[in-house]
Amino acid sequence: MTTTEMLPHTQYLDLLDRHGRSSVEALGRLLPEERVGPFDQEALAYAQEHLGTLAVWAWLLRHPQLDWRSYEGQAPPVVMADVLVELGRVRDELTRLLVDVGPDVQLDYFGRPGTSHEVARLLAHEVIDVDLAASRAAGLAEPGLHPDVASDCVDRALAHWARPDSDVLWQPAPARLVSSDTGREWWVRFGTDRGGDLGDIAPGSPARPVLTVTDSSVGLLRWLHGSAGPDVVVQGEAAAARAFRVALGHRLEPEPRRRSWWRRG
Repeated sequence: MTTTEMLPHTQYLDLLDRHGRSSVEALGRLLPEERVGPFDQEALAYAQEHLGTLAVWAWLLRHPQLDWRSYEGQAPPVVMADVLVELGRVRDELTRLLVDVGPDVQLDYFGRPGTSHEVARLLAHEVIDVDLAASRAAGLAEPGLHPDVASDCVDRALAHWARPDSDVLWQPAPARLVSSDTGREWWVRFGTDRGGDLGDIAPGSPARPVLTVTDSSVGLLRWLHGSAGPDVVVQGEAAAARAFRVALGHRLEPEPRRRSWWRRG
């Protein structure tokens, strides 16, 4: 995958604050049982999970010398309004912490050494994803994203999801993602298990692609999360397109079963 340089630390803090507020507002438009996100979670569970993500990083920024596995956490509120209040509180705390520590604090980042700059990037993208999903579920206009920000989201998502050591049947040729507005491109290896039900992705190298997906940066970001927009162009074999989507964890309808030749007619 072709990676981009990270955006400035202060820009991630601005995105965290702006999209954090917008995402809470969008979540507040939903009933607790309404469905949201790529896996059609109930809005309350989705908001609780989002709160859990923010809370663990707030704890790590307060204790950068500790292993993330030391985090014990606590049960989230069970009333939607209370979850939203807590989301606002934790978001504000995260923003203050990231301002105070700056971009260079060393801490545990998914089991490897990382920096507070990487955490700021992760959290900005987290609230952007929630903002997009909750706005869509609530019937609101999707929040605007600068193409460079959307490309940065695509870049981090692909790197974050990569499992190069996964025991899957890797496709011999890569997929190619092309951003029509920034000109960036990403080469992605992908594979599925023998049943074709689960899969993984890994960084790829430029080669003749089996599949090319082209859209704006925002459109690519939506597509990666399982929500195809009207302008996405997918070129390549249908079987490869399905396998790539399985590897990305998209929810797909079961493939139609072929009728045996002796049952045709």
